[in-house]
Amino acid sequence: MNRRSLLTAGAVLAAAPARAQADYPTRPVRLLVGFPPGGGVDLTARPLLPHLQPRLGQPVVVENRPGANGNLAVEAACKAPADGYTLLVGNTGPMAANHALYRSLPFDTQRDLTPVAQLISTPLVLVVSPALGVNSLQELLAMARARPGELNMGTGGNGGSPHLCLEAIKQREGLDIVHVPYRGSAPALQDLIGGRIQLMIDTYNLFRGAHEAGQVKVLAISSLQRHPSLPDVPTMDEAGLRGFESVGWVGLFAPAATPAPVLDKLEEAVRGALTGTDLPQTYLAQGGLPSFAGRKAFGDLVTRDRQRLGELIRKVGVSLD
Repeated sequence: MNRRSLLTAGAVLAAAPARAQADYPTRPVRLLVGFPPGGGVDLTARPLLPHLQPRLGQPVVVENRPGANGNLAVEAACKAPADGYTLLVGNTGPMAANHALYRSLPFDTQRDLTPVAQLISTPLVLVVSPALGVNSLQELLAMARARPGELNMGTGGNGGSPHLCLEAIKQREGLDIVHVPYRGSAPALQDLIGGRIQLMIDTYNLFRGAHEAGQVKVLAISSLQRHPSLPDVPTMDEAGLRGFESVGWVGLFAPAATPAPVLDKLEEAVRGALTGTDLPQTYLAQGGLPSFAGRKAFGDLVTRDRQRLGELIRKVGVSLD
């Protein structure tokens, strides 16, 4: 092969990656979800599909890989080729808390993954049994101060967002409220209705039926803004915990070395899905807050929450291994 042929071949090879990025995607895109079908992250990912597909021009499918508190799917995403065809729909726990909850993980989410776009925020609501006889967050806090160690709060397990929200309130207010971890939020709710525990913190979607039936009382929401579905429920800030906020999120992540043009296309596809479609209404009906943020803003949020939750977890000594 002469010199001209070598130069031509080299130019063709050099142009191939750029052409592949410009043509992306040319085959189906897979979204990994670290939790079972029907869970909160899964219910965020699946309604997104019909809005992403026309914007990407290829099928988009969800693949559930539940296990290890979301870590199995995160590890698979970290090890996937950085070509935009395997992405992760990740939430606060695996992406911002698990690094502190587990002593050793075979990946580093900050190093191995990059944020693409935020989909929703997930505020929590604090609910009590009507039998407790309190009608506001301030009344509950006063009762907790007067009866240290007597109030029991259930959550779906150690280290989850509801548990960490409780610990943040306890640390801030100097309270002694007993945490009762369950294997999932549903059995905790049954015990709340049955009077075996007195309060819970979780997403409103869990409590909707019980709330509408008068079986639980909603005292406050953990975001700084009221939820459109609960306009009469005050924020914790409004209810007396000034400046308090404890809000989770769900967003799209890609392997860290994914080319910028691919990330740009994915970010714009998510932006389009959350504007001018009925997707925001779907998320609102499920208790989430549609909250688009692009790569930079979402990345800053993930970094802040990783630091904040890491400090809280180390302070209270929560561990999952």
